[in-house]
Amino acid sequence: MNAVLRAETPKEAARRLSAGAVRDGYMPQALHVYADANGLPVYWRIRCKHPGTGDKWTRPMRWSGSAFVIGEPPAPAQGKPLYRLPELLAADPVDVVLIVEGEWCADHLHKPGLIVTTSGSAASANGADWTPLQGRYCLLWPDHDEPGSKYADEVAAKLRALGCTVEVIDVAPLGLPDKGDAVDWLASHPEATAADVLALARVAAREAAELSAPEPLPSPLPTVPAFDATWLPASVREWCVDTADGLQVPLDFTAVPAMVALAGAIGRRVGIAMKQHDRWHELPMLWGCVIGRPSSGKSPALTPARRMLERLAGEERKAYDVAMREHEGRELIAEANRANAKKAIQAALKKGDTSAAESAADAALFDEEPPSEPRIVVNDATVEKLGELLNANPNGLVQFRDELAGWLANLDREGRESDRAFWLECWNGTGTFTVDRIGRGTIRIEACAVSILGGMQPGKLTEYVRGAIRGGFSDDGLIQRFQLAVYPDLPASWSYCDRRTDPASEARAWATFQRLRALEPDAIGAERADGIDVPFLRFDDEAQGLLIEWTTTLMHRLRAGEEPAWMESHLSKYRALAGRLALVLHLADGGAGPINADTLATALDWCDYLEGHARRIYAPAMDNGLSAAHLILKKRAELGEAFTLRDIQRRCWAGLSDRDTIAEGLELLVDHRHLAETVEQTGGRPSVVYAWRATA
Repeated sequence: MNAVLRAETPKEAARRLSAGAVRDGYMPQALHVYADANGLPVYWRIRCKHPGTGDKWTRPMRWSGSAFVIGEPPAPAQGKPLYRLPELLAADPVDVVLIVEGEWCADHLHKPGLIVTTSGSAASANGADWTPLQGRYCLLWPDHDEPGSKYADEVAAKLRALGCTVEVIDVAPLGLPDKGDAVDWLASHPEATAADVLALARVAAREAAELSAPEPLPSPLPTVPAFDATWLPASVREWCVDTADGLQVPLDFTAVPAMVALAGAIGRRVGIAMKQHDRWHELPMLWGCVIGRPSSGKSPALTPARRMLERLAGEERKAYDVAMREHEGRELIAEANRANAKKAIQAALKKGDTSAAESAADAALFDEEPPSEPRIVVNDATVEKLGELLNANPNGLVQFRDELAGWLANLDREGRESDRAFWLECWNGTGTFTVDRIGRGTIRIEACAVSILGGMQPGKLTEYVRGAIRGGFSDDGLIQRFQLAVYPDLPASWSYCDRRTDPASEARAWATFQRLRALEPDAIGAERADGIDVPFLRFDDEAQGLLIEWTTTLMHRLRAGEEPAWMESHLSKYRALAGRLALVLHLADGGAGPINADTLATALDWCDYLEGHARRIYAPAMDNGLSAAHLILKKRAELGEAFTLRDIQRRCWAGLSDRDTIAEGLELLVDHRHLAETVEQTGGRPSVVYAWRATA
């Protein structure tokens, strides 16, 4: 014990250091003392518990030489002392030593007269000095959970190496709750004696060979619902199924592009009123993304829908070329008229006939605007250029990017904040946007309306989603607007296929795209109203009732506060998504007038399906390193037999660029016995080296 005169006792210091926790509602429970073999305190552990939530607050406390501070002293080379070490050393060597997880359990089992010790928490076994137990008979009482079982396994392995006889109390028949421990058992058996504890049923500790075998990692991805072909409009269903079969990809990979492309063909021609009296209306702006590994076939699956849009643009370009030639012809005539007008004006002015000169000038003026070049698909345009294209194509555009990760990365660059704001407006399809640039001047975009379609690899998506949900620049709801993002399982089998797309189903799909592009709102019974700048359809009474019921259930679920903020943001947009999908389904199958309940029910089936995929998409960013552990495991051959965290980080592998994420993945691999970790002293900060364990 340091001989420096202390201004406060350990208990007083513990009260001071835990004052913040006490203000948060925690109640002090105990101050545990770890002492050396001579009984001198080495460090203390403060324990508090919240009476309302049951949460625990524990912190180590040490003497720094001048004051009590939070933290443990440097660990001796042989390891930290066991709890209640002086009593353990003073006991008869033939007595059974009970070993538990945590000081709270140890203190409670000491009361009936048992010799009991612990190294501390479930993660403390490797840092303790177990040599005082050499050759002793040891009985382990694990907590009733997976960490407790692992703690018992780790301690048993160390004790067995010291020549100890090791048994484990069988906690299964004790009736303990999940995570229950010795304290819970004693609470339900208040009259229990030391003999009663020692009489509890035991099982043999697992052998070292069994403990050293790596455990399989759990799957990092939640299951997702399979796509049902009946959710597609009948007019394009066979085409999507046939295309997916020919490409040997999941139907999801062709269904989502088809829906986005159909929405792009409709554009701002018509919307859907979401309520009977309110002005809330939605336009069919859909953002879709198919997610899969590089070999999944996502890029070829995007192509058929894109080709339909490009084919439409090609047809419109032909009409544009004709109109442009006619315009140029009229422009040539106007130039000739201007030449003749100059002579007529000069002659009139010589005669002093100003009125005749002005009439000749007016007749020669040509102020006809050239036709706007039609566009549907854009790939890599700046916001300024998109503004010009949108003003020339007020029905909206479809941005296609084979790999969306690059586009998202560009938006994350410093100085692109206004670009992100523009794209957030584009998802709505109704807002105006003004761009002020020194070179281009001011561009006012009357209607920001752009659907998006593209693909992405899982690793790159995980990195972006992680940034979006952990806060920061990309946490603005942009990723949540990709409502039609799907990450399906790949088919278990694959077979070589070399055939043409079914011409009949392709022709029906093409006719549908043509019809939607030429849609006349009045012909389908669309309404118009003040304050709504596009014609719109409504739901019939039955469908409106179904929408109200579904929306009420959704909002009650979100208002319950059980979803993370980022998932709540995603799901809250399903109210708009349901209307947009219903409108596309209705129009694609030639519907006119109000949308019926069957069509809306199909749109709601889409929403349920997409929610499952959204949870899979967000899962890797919130799985506490499980996805990272799988990625590290796949890189085993490239890492070699021993490596550090930095060795992984500097490789810049997809999904393994964030230091904290890598650390979580390594911790899981250690817990599942795929890796062993060793701390090496380097003269400065200690270095942690990881080595692969044998698999057989």
